[in-house]
Amino acid sequence: MYLYEEVFASSLIPFGDCWKLNMQKTTVETLHATNLADAERWSRLVSDAPTPDAYYLPAYAEATSEIEHSEPVAIIAGPESRLLAPLLVRRMSAVVNGTRIDWADACSPYGYGGLLNLSGSEHINSESLQCFFEDLLCWCSSQNIVCCVLRMHPMIRQEEWFAPKAQWQRFLRIQMRGTTTAIDLADWVDTTDRPRGMRKDRRSDLNRAQRTLRVTWALGDDRDVALSIDRFSTIYNLALDRHRADDFHRFPPSYFSRLTALRDRLGIAFAWLDEELVGANIFLAGWNYAHGHLAGVNEAGLKYGAGTLLIVEGAKWARKRGCKLLHLGGGLTPGDSLENFKCSFGGHSYRYFYLTFIADRKKFDSLRELPNAPWPYRMNE
Repeated sequence: MYLYEEVFASSLIPFGDCWKLNMQKTTVETLHATNLADAERWSRLVSDAPTPDAYYLPAYAEATSEIEHSEPVAIIAGPESRLLAPLLVRRMSAVVNGTRIDWADACSPYGYGGLLNLSGSEHINSESLQCFFEDLLCWCSSQNIVCCVLRMHPMIRQEEWFAPKAQWQRFLRIQMRGTTTAIDLADWVDTTDRPRGMRKDRRSDLNRAQRTLRVTWALGDDRDVALSIDRFSTIYNLALDRHRADDFHRFPPSYFSRLTALRDRLGIAFAWLDEELVGANIFLAGWNYAHGHLAGVNEAGLKYGAGTLLIVEGAKWARKRGCKLLHLGGGLTPGDSLENFKCSFGGHSYRYFYLTFIADRKKFDSLRELPNAPWPYRMNE
């Protein structure tokens, strides 16, 4: 199972042939995360953008590619308002009736990246978007990529770039996946040093945890970060075992070690009951937004409210870095206990969208017929 696997509730609309816009033709630039010069340029472009975030960085794309068995790249395309899209290019093959079938597809790295506008504005007009997608389609054709799935950044509300939706239906499908929540770090209670609007039961958990537990931090550029990664992996995997989680939520040690390339943008918070580690959270810090990435607690951590304490400590860490929001994400399914827990911190709700287009409709349709076809070709789901 691939990390970016998700289920679509409706069929996708083909992108079709390149359409003519009578706009100046642009050149698609491809940057490779594994190339040092490319990675440095990629990082500079992200940091200089109006709305940079950790999910756009080459270090994050490269870490995620370790799980996907894919090639981490960024493409830069479009006219005056250039757009950057981090992508994982996946090379696939299957044997059907003795015949080998080879193909490639691409997707945003797992998380909340999507498109990054490199111009001086947070917003981009429809003409520039159309030009970008024309360039993207031609790039896909040159790379023999069948389809491309882009995640939209919920805090930037990138789905609103495509309003009204009707004009895009011919070329691509924008699909809502669910909702996420984020704590407003400016809406803070200074006297108690916690987010305002926390639900009563969450405040009670926090009070109990603060009386009982202590918190320590590790950063990606610490000298002994390897030890911290091992500690996190141990408690995270034990939590997965307790919940009988499937392989989708499991990560190899190399994934965590590659995340350390984010340096001080990677923060790991640990909750301790005396000398026992009872909980740990990984946070990713961007410029305006920080993200709760992964978390795990044991039975003692559940009893003493370690999960609540660690999120509040993560919010404090993000505030010190100047972030506006701590994004907690959503649940595994709408309205489940995980989503309920995250909403109990009093944050705002955001909608999470995918954007999908098909560069090679004939190939896409043939892949749908494969036995056990991988996502995103299992359209009947």
